[in-house]
Amino acid sequence: MTLILQRFGKMFKERLERFPSLFLYFVVRLESIFRFSRLQKHILKFGLLIVLWLLLVAALIRYSLQYHVDPPTESSTNNETNQVLPTQAWVSLFPRNIWQIYLSPPDVSTNNFEVNPKQLSDVVSWLAHNRDFEYTLVGDEGAEALVRQHFQENPTLLRIFKELKNTGMKSDLLRYLILSVKGGVYSDLDTVNLKSIDLWVPEKYQKHARVVLGIEFDRLDGPNWGEVHPDMQFCQWTIAATPGHPLFSYMLDWVVTTLKNFTTARKTTFSDLHVSSSEVMKLTGPSAWTDGVFRQLQQYEPDLISLSNLSGLSEPRLVGDILILPIDGFGMGQSHSNSTNDGSIPEEAFVQHKFRGSWRHDKRSN
Repeated sequence: MTLILQRFGKMFKERLERFPSLFLYFVVRLESIFRFSRLQKHILKFGLLIVLWLLLVAALIRYSLQYHVDPPTESSTNNETNQVLPTQAWVSLFPRNIWQIYLSPPDVSTNNFEVNPKQLSDVVSWLAHNRDFEYTLVGDEGAEALVRQHFQENPTLLRIFKELKNTGMKSDLLRYLILSVKGGVYSDLDTVNLKSIDLWVPEKYQKHARVVLGIEFDRLDGPNWGEVHPDMQFCQWTIAATPGHPLFSYMLDWVVTTLKNFTTARKTTFSDLHVSSSEVMKLTGPSAWTDGVFRQLQQYEPDLISLSNLSGLSEPRLVGDILILPIDGFGMGQSHSNSTNDGSIPEEAFVQHKFRGSWRHDKRSN
């Protein structure tokens, strides 16, 4: 036993000589204060060396826990652009579909109608920023087929969609139908995609967000603006959603009920319905959409008293599973609502709307 300790003592002494002289001084002082035998001296050095190594290991562990950063992985970082990419949860939840709508004008045969390529000039921005997404330009035949396939059990809805002549109202209804059953991203043809859809939702919200909305109008401390909803209006020129979200079921029920009541009050039919542009916005458009969204938000947060509670957002806000982007998210380039309108494109801007509003020239809006 003595021989073993002597050998260990010799080995550790060699190691100790590599440590700062302060440690050796401490050992010598202990030896001078206490009279140790040769064996006890070896045990002392051996014990002190173990203590020193334990302190060193503890320091290394503490440093590792405090400053450790997980190495970037291919799924979370784009090495070329250094931008955060979507998590697997986000990719699996949101279908990688882009939907846009081009319906023929009323009283024009779909067989004789041709799309004007100039009106599709902004489509390329959606294709360029979102490779590997499936893009669909929905026309009259595709719209009717989709409605028949998925809403056969709702005869009133089928009749409304078939008989409505106003393309603005029909387009409003169709986007709710598409997102309800298919999900993905819907956007008007007069929008420009500024950044990939994969970058729209911050990583911390990607496991929870099921709908992504933008703001069209935020009253803030100013006056109301034209025909928009008081206090705030959510835009519906661009919407992202997972299929089957209850918001769209409610919107479809709301639109059907509202149109039935409206035509009854006017003593007219769906096919003969004539409406103004402001009535389109209130019956099926962004004003109606805002009412529907706010009702769903209140289901998640009953403390929301009015839309003004959401005014002045400077960063995305998640209410339940609905993510609301600040004004520049989908609404940059406007002259109100603190929208960036100096010619620059802010970092948080994902879509720009050009407000061509071809539906306003519909013969059935007068």
